[in-house]
Amino acid sequence: MVSSVSNIIFKKGLAVIFFILSNTLYAQRLYLNVSGGMINYSGDIQPHYFSVKQSNIAAGVGLSYKLTKHVYVNANYMYGKLSADDKFSSNSKNIKRNLSFFTNIHEGNVLAEYDLFDITETRHFTLYGFAGVGVYHFNPYAYDTSHQKVYLQPLGTEGQGLPEYPERKMYSLTQFNIPVGGGIKYALSPQVVVSFEVGVRNLFTDYLDDVSTRYPIRATLMSGRGPLAVKMSFRGDELKPPIEYTGNLKRGNPEKNDLYYTCLFKIAFAFTTTNGGTGYKFSKSVRKQFNCPQKTR
Repeated sequence: MVSSVSNIIFKKGLAVIFFILSNTLYAQRLYLNVSGGMINYSGDIQPHYFSVKQSNIAAGVGLSYKLTKHVYVNANYMYGKLSADDKFSSNSKNIKRNLSFFTNIHEGNVLAEYDLFDITETRHFTLYGFAGVGVYHFNPYAYDTSHQKVYLQPLGTEGQGLPEYPERKMYSLTQFNIPVGGGIKYALSPQVVVSFEVGVRNLFTDYLDDVSTRYPIRATLMSGRGPLAVKMSFRGDELKPPIEYTGNLKRGNPEKNDLYYTCLFKIAFAFTTTNGGTGYKFSKSVRKQFNCPQKTR
C-alpha cells in the first residue's frame, strides 16, 4: 500500500516537474547574439579614459535567456586586440619613454541584463543596462629594434619577481574582470533584434600594458632577468638623440588600474521554441505594427 502511494506521488511529482520545465523552456526564450565593433583601453600608455584613437576591432558571439519581461541572462565570448604607443602621446615625457604594447584579448563573461521596456509588449525599442563577471586572457608583447616580437610578462620589465623588489609580483595572464555597461535595443521583426552598447571592463591589474610603477635599477634587472629585459624596460635610448637610462624613476602610475572598453553593434536571432513558435511572443498591438498574421478563431 505504501509502495503504491509512493509510486503515485512519484509519478505526479514527475508530471509537475515536467509541466514546470516545459513552461520554463517557453518562458526563458533563447537567442543567439553576434556582435562586432571597437575595443580600446585606458592605462599608462593610453591615458584617456575613452578614445577611439589607437582602437582596434572586436567581435563576439553569445547566448541569451529571457527570464522575465525585463531581465535576461547572457553568456558571451569576445575576441579583440589592444595596442598603444607612446609616439602618439601628447605628453612629451611619455614620448621620451618610447614604450608600446600589443595584446590579444580572449574574454568569456556571464551578464545580467535589465531592459527598461519590454519590446514584446508595446514598443519597438528599449534602453538597457548590464553587469556581471568575466574572465579574460591577455599576453602583452612589443617589437624590438629588429622587429622581432617579444613577450613582456616573462621578462619582468619592472623587476617583478626579483628579491630586490618583493612588492612587485609577477602578474597573471588570466584574470577576472567586472563588465558593466548599457545600450539601446530595437526590434526589426519578431525574430530579429539589433542593439548598440558600450561596455567597460574593470580590471584588477595595472599590468595590462606591462607598465605600472618605476624603472628598476639597471644592474639589478640585468643580473636578474638579462639584457633583453633591460632593453624592453627602457627604450628611450632608441630615440634620436638617445636618452640615458636612469633607474628608479617613474615609469607608470600604480595608483590606477588599467581597464578596457567596447562599443559593439549586436544582432540577436530568436530560436524556435519547442511549441514551434518564435522566441518573441509579441502582444496584439506590436504584431499589428509588424503586420504579423492575426490569430483566427
